[in-house]
Amino acid sequence: MSKLLEETIAKVRTLSASEQDAAAFALIDYLEHRQDVQLTDAQLAEVRRRFADPDRVLVSYEDARKRLGLPV
Repeated sequence: MSKLLEETIAKVRTLSASEQDAAAFALIDYLEHRQDVQLTDAQLAEVRRRFADPDRVLVSYEDARKRLGLPV
Protein backbone atom coordinates (compact mmCIF):
# COMPACT_ATOMS: atom_id res chain seq x y z
CA MET A 1 0.00 0.00 0.00
CA SER A 2 1.36 3.43 -0.89
CA LYS A 3 2.17 5.98 1.78
CA LEU A 4 -0.46 8.35 0.37
CA LEU A 5 -3.16 5.68 0.59
CA GLU A 6 -2.11 4.81 4.15
CA GLU A 7 -2.33 8.51 5.14
CA THR A 8 -5.72 8.83 3.47
CA ILE A 9 -7.11 5.78 5.24
CA ALA A 10 -5.85 7.16 8.55
CA LYS A 11 -7.77 10.37 7.87
CA VAL A 12 -10.89 8.44 6.87
CA ARG A 13 -10.74 6.54 10.18
CA THR A 14 -11.24 9.85 12.01
CA LEU A 15 -14.57 10.47 10.25
CA SER A 16 -18.02 9.49 11.43
CA ALA A 17 -19.37 6.13 10.30
CA SER A 18 -21.58 7.73 7.66
CA GLU A 19 -18.66 9.78 6.30
CA GLN A 20 -16.49 6.65 6.24
CA ASP A 21 -19.22 4.91 4.24
CA ALA A 22 -19.32 7.84 1.79
CA ALA A 23 -15.55 7.66 1.35
CA ALA A 24 -15.76 3.89 0.84
CA PHE A 25 -18.50 4.25 -1.78
CA ALA A 26 -16.40 6.88 -3.59
CA LEU A 27 -13.40 4.53 -3.65
CA ILE A 28 -15.53 1.59 -4.80
CA ASP A 29 -17.04 3.76 -7.54
CA TYR A 30 -13.55 4.78 -8.65
CA LEU A 31 -12.38 1.16 -8.71
CA GLU A 32 -15.40 0.06 -10.73
CA HIS A 33 -15.02 2.87 -13.27
CA ARG A 34 -11.29 3.59 -13.32
CA GLN A 35 -10.98 2.44 -16.92
CA ASP A 36 -13.51 5.14 -17.87
CA VAL A 37 -11.35 7.91 -16.41
CA GLN A 38 -8.07 8.57 -18.13
CA LEU A 39 -6.07 11.67 -17.22
CA THR A 40 -3.17 12.87 -19.29
CA ASP A 41 0.19 13.26 -17.56
CA ALA A 42 -0.36 17.03 -17.58
CA GLN A 43 -3.80 16.69 -15.99
CA LEU A 44 -2.45 14.35 -13.32
CA ALA A 45 0.38 16.78 -12.58
CA GLU A 46 -2.16 19.60 -12.19
CA VAL A 47 -4.28 17.55 -9.79
CA ARG A 48 -1.21 16.76 -7.69
CA ARG A 49 -0.14 20.42 -7.74
CA ARG A 50 -3.55 21.54 -6.52
CA PHE A 51 -3.67 18.94 -3.74
CA ALA A 52 -0.23 20.05 -2.57
CA ASP A 53 -1.30 23.71 -2.34
CA PRO A 54 -1.84 24.43 1.38
CA ASP A 55 -3.97 27.48 0.49
CA ARG A 56 -6.34 25.62 -1.82
CA VAL A 57 -10.01 26.44 -1.53
CA LEU A 58 -12.40 23.55 -1.06
CA VAL A 59 -16.06 23.72 -2.01
CA SER A 60 -18.97 21.77 -0.62
CA TYR A 61 -20.55 18.91 -2.52
CA GLU A 62 -23.58 21.11 -3.18
CA ASP A 63 -21.44 23.98 -4.52
CA ALA A 64 -19.52 21.60 -6.75
CA ARG A 65 -22.76 20.25 -8.23
CA LYS A 66 -23.97 23.81 -8.84
CA ARG A 67 -20.69 24.77 -10.55
CA LEU A 68 -20.98 21.72 -12.80
CA GLY A 69 -24.60 22.54 -13.60
CA LEU A 70 -25.89 19.36 -11.96
CA PRO A 71 -29.09 19.13 -9.91
CA VAL A 72 -28.54 19.71 -6.22
